[in-house]
Amino acid sequence: MQEEIQKYLDYIKSQKGLSENTIISYQNDLQRFFSFLNEEKVDLTEIKRSHFRNFLALLNKEKLSKNSINRILSSIKGFIKYKIRGGYQDSASILEVESQKKSNYLPKFLFDNEFDNLIGFDCIKEEDFRDKAIFELIFATGVRVSELVSLNLSNIDSSKEIRVTGKGDKERIVIYGDKCKSILKEYIEVRHKFKPKEDALFLNNRGERLTDRGVRFLLEKRLDNVAITKKISPHSLRHSFATCLIKNGADIRTVQTLLGHSSLSTTQIYTHLGLDELKDMHYKFHPHGKKEN
Repeated sequence: MQEEIQKYLDYIKSQKGLSENTIISYQNDLQRFFSFLNEEKVDLTEIKRSHFRNFLALLNKEKLSKNSINRILSSIKGFIKYKIRGGYQDSASILEVESQKKSNYLPKFLFDNEFDNLIGFDCIKEEDFRDKAIFELIFATGVRVSELVSLNLSNIDSSKEIRVTGKGDKERIVIYGDKCKSILKEYIEVRHKFKPKEDALFLNNRGERLTDRGVRFLLEKRLDNVAITKKISPHSLRHSFATCLIKNGADIRTVQTLLGHSSLSTTQIYTHLGLDELKDMHYKFHPHGKKEN
């Protein structure tokens, strides 16, 4: 079955142009499913609806999020569709299994003053200039962390535009303003102190390309020094970018384009954030707005 999974992964990679991270997620999901079938001593051709119900029950027992379960279900359905083209019969009616209803999740984000507090540290060492440039670039452009760490020094010029490669190897242009340009310029002037071993824009202390995990570590380290109690990740800075745009009147399709979302439904979560902020301000400042105990 490992060979069948690999054939399928090769197929979707060539047909859909998916990123390596997405392919790995598909692989992990399918291996999880087939490990379950092995434990049940059931072959794919013998699987019944009861087996698949037990598999979904196991995922719920492991307390996976609905999004994670839906992703696993989507991976399996994609594989089943692929097998059907070769004559496989979906005897367990897996394709008819509905996705779990998603809960109304509102992503964590920083208000403008909170972000200013985050990057309010003095730049003394080259690491200070680098960290400030990283946080500002995500906040100013909304790039994903994976897109950020893949940038090269040659991607930065005087145009205040950067061409990034996002999910599914799709390219888009992100834009930033004078403040970000100034912070980037200050970092680039001291970048040589990291003794670069490659053209990567953001470097670790060994002069190598910074990783996603490295960016997370740097943010957590800086958060320890400021009075922000929210659980903030690098992706939260991307959410903050989108929230700022919506709050200040940007239309949803513009935000979708800038974020690189393939589906408008993914972007629509941010339309709720402006309302929540208004509620918070009302509760805080209106004389009749205070919540009753």
